[in-house]
Amino acid sequence: MMDQIKKCGYLVVFFLFVSSVCGLNLIGDHLSPIIFEPGKKIVNHYTIGGTDKEVQLSLSGDLVKYINITTVIDNQFDLIIEVPEMLPEPGTYWFSLQANEINDEKNSGVGSLLSVSLRFLVEVPPHGKAISLSFDVPDVNEHKSVPISVNVESKGLEDIKMVRGQVTVYDLENNSVAFVNLKEKPLPALSSISLSTSLPPDRLSPGKYWAEAVVNYDGEEKMAQDAFKIGNLDLILVNYSSNLELEFGEFWAIVENNWGNPIQTVYAVISINGTELLTTPTITLGPWQRDTLKGILRTDFAPGNYGGAIHLFYDDLSKTEEVIFTIFEPVTEIQKTSTTAILIIAGISLLIMIGLIIGYVLIQKRKINK
Repeated sequence: MMDQIKKCGYLVVFFLFVSSVCGLNLIGDHLSPIIFEPGKKIVNHYTIGGTDKEVQLSLSGDLVKYINITTVIDNQFDLIIEVPEMLPEPGTYWFSLQANEINDEKNSGVGSLLSVSLRFLVEVPPHGKAISLSFDVPDVNEHKSVPISVNVESKGLEDIKMVRGQVTVYDLENNSVAFVNLKEKPLPALSSISLSTSLPPDRLSPGKYWAEAVVNYDGEEKMAQDAFKIGNLDLILVNYSSNLELEFGEFWAIVENNWGNPIQTVYAVISINGTELLTTPTITLGPWQRDTLKGILRTDFAPGNYGGAIHLFYDDLSKTEEVIFTIFEPVTEIQKTSTTAILIIAGISLLIMIGLIIGYVLIQKRKINK
C-alpha cells in the first residue's frame, strides 16, 4: 500500500514538474531595452502558448500609466506603449507583464495553475547631449597593424553636431609611444557611430601597452581606456614553485603563450646545480593562453638555497630562465605529534596551576572569615 502511495506521489510531482517546464509561455519579439522617445508609440504582438485555460494579464512596476494591453482574442494580444511628449525624469526603469492561468468551475479539482512573467528595461534619456563610449584595442602579433575602434552612442535627446577624438598609446611605464587622431563625424540623437583607425605595422615593438581615447562632442569631453599586447612567438615564465621538499618535490611552472597563434609543443626541463632532474609532460597552448607545467622531481640535496634553471621548449624554440630553488625538510608525523603533545601538557599544567591558585585563595578567605 505504501509503495502505491509513493508511486502516486511521484506521479503528481512529475506532472507538476512537466507542467511548469512545458507550460504557459508568451511568444513575441524581444523588446527590452526600451528607449523612451517623446511621442513615440511602440506596439508589440504576443501569442499565449502552452495552456488550454483562460489567462489573466496584468502589469506592474514603473511607468505603467503609459502602457496598455489589448483584449486577448484567440490567445493573442498587443502590448502598447505610448511615450508622452514630456518625458519622466531621466533614468532606468522596469516594468513587468504577467500572465496567470485561471481555473474555471468545471476544472476546480486537483491541479496546478501556472504563471509567466516578462520583465522590461526602460531607459529615459536625458534632455540634452550625452554619450557613452566603448573602446577596444585587440591583442595582435608583431608586424601586424593595430586596429583601434571607439564606438560612441548618443544617450541624449539632442543631436551632436560633431564628434572628434584622439587616442594616445602608453607603455607600462606610462611613456607616450604613439598618437592618432580619429575621423570627425556628426552624431544624431539616440544613435551610434564608430570612430576607427589603426597603427601601422612595426610602430610598436612586442610588449604590453594601454591606450586612452579622448572624445570631444560639442564642447564636452569623455575618456575611455583599454589594455592590449603586441605579441611574438615567445613563452613567458609567469611563476614557478621555488620551494621544493627534500627527496621528492612537486614542481609546477605557470607559462603563457605570448602571441595570437597556438603553440603545439610546450614542455620544460628542470635542473639544480647543473643536474637535470625533471622533464615535464608536454602541453599545447592556444593563442595568448596561460597553463601549468607539472611534475615530481627527486631532490637529493641538503636543505638550503640552490641555483637552478628552467629550460623552456616551445615548438622549435627554447629559452632558459635562471632561478633559485629552496630545498626544505618537511615536518614529520613524529615532530607533529611531539609538538601536539607538548602543547597538551602545557595546557594541562596551566589549568592545574590556575586550580591551585583558586584553591589557595578560597582557603585564605575561609581562614579570614573564621
